[in-house]
Amino acid sequence: MKYETMKTVILVFLVGVSIYLTWTLWTFQVNYEEISNSEPVKEVVEPKEVKEIVQPNKLVFHENDHYVGTTNETEINRVMDEIAAWKFYDIGEAKAYRNNDINKVLYGPNKLIIEFPDLVPFELYKGVLRVSDREIPNEEFDKLVIDLSNPSQKVATAYFINTKDNANKVFSGSASYTSLQAFVNKIKNKNESYVPYDSYKVTNGRSLLLPKDSVKLNRNRYYWDKLDGDIIERYKNALFPDPKVVEKSLDGNNIGYNDGTSFLNAKTDLGTISFINPGEKTGNYHNGKDLIKRSIDFVNQNGGWNDDFRYFSKNQEKSQVIFRLFMNGIPVFNNNHLAEIVQSWGESQIYEYERPYIDEMGSLLMTDYQEVELPSASSVLESLLKDDKIDHKKIENILVGYQLDYDSINKILLFEPTWYYQYDGKWQPWDIKGEKYGLE
Repeated sequence: MKYETMKTVILVFLVGVSIYLTWTLWTFQVNYEEISNSEPVKEVVEPKEVKEIVQPNKLVFHENDHYVGTTNETEINRVMDEIAAWKFYDIGEAKAYRNNDINKVLYGPNKLIIEFPDLVPFELYKGVLRVSDREIPNEEFDKLVIDLSNPSQKVATAYFINTKDNANKVFSGSASYTSLQAFVNKIKNKNESYVPYDSYKVTNGRSLLLPKDSVKLNRNRYYWDKLDGDIIERYKNALFPDPKVVEKSLDGNNIGYNDGTSFLNAKTDLGTISFINPGEKTGNYHNGKDLIKRSIDFVNQNGGWNDDFRYFSKNQEKSQVIFRLFMNGIPVFNNNHLAEIVQSWGESQIYEYERPYIDEMGSLLMTDYQEVELPSASSVLESLLKDDKIDHKKIENILVGYQLDYDSINKILLFEPTWYYQYDGKWQPWDIKGEKYGLE
């Protein structure tokens, strides 16, 4: 190759490289996704609707002089999904009943009793049930009773009842459904979901519907390592408006965070967090509907549910709402907020927020289970009525729950089937001489 030819080839090559580099420089864009960003990202958790959080915890059907009932969550969900398609209308004003008269409404033949853990505002639940009335009572109910005496007529009488604090307020209305007879037949044919119940007298004129026979449940054990820094950080990022300015401190089993106005404390020995906003003060600032709805929205926006938590109780005077953990339709209790989400509200913002930081019960490893047979509800009630220290008028309810304990040495969560009774507004495990009754 001649010298001049070689020079020409090299020159053409260099010009080509120059053009390529110039084009690359002009068209270059920074890939911002690959640049490290120190800004905390709030994790998006799937929100839950009112109907998923505010649910009945028991159904009882009175047929042919006997009761059958269930706490089976699958059956309760099936029934409530079907009732959500009914049309409720002509709900009247409250009528106050005496105890003997209220029992006829509650426990009469062919009645379906749908029981909620605590009072539910009409205004909140009208989005779950199809209520066609333009104006509904500015009231609350804890039981929905449906008279199914004439299902072929496709219309039933519905009673929304407030039994708390012996209020005995009854709001009667109508419910129409074209498949009412089929609805009744499904309940009658769901024998495997229902067990015998009976009405047990607590005081003159007041009774409780409880299972007749002994109850069998599994005692479950799960492995759980409570010290999960990622989950704690997730709540920090969700609860503080500007996580970048939050300061962190360590004190034994406590991890503290503060931004100068609010404080978050994670107790790693208990597996719980508590968030407090001292600038707010608790008080009776909100009506029932706003209080529960605001509390549901707050959890949706600040860490999410991550497990089967349901509305369980509220204290209007303290603007406080409790959502309790449920396992297979059974409520779970623990003295250290490991089984509940507690919110106390100020006038405009959250005052205190307490909850477990366990991510999801279903994701934990079950290490062991064992069937436990509990005594009958009648024997529990009988022992309470014989106790001289107990005021019969303050016995409000009885149910089967799980008592949740944590073995910190072996890192085991223990769910122990236990009878609980509600006494003067507080839930307590049923004990006899300091020992829980569990017949293995």
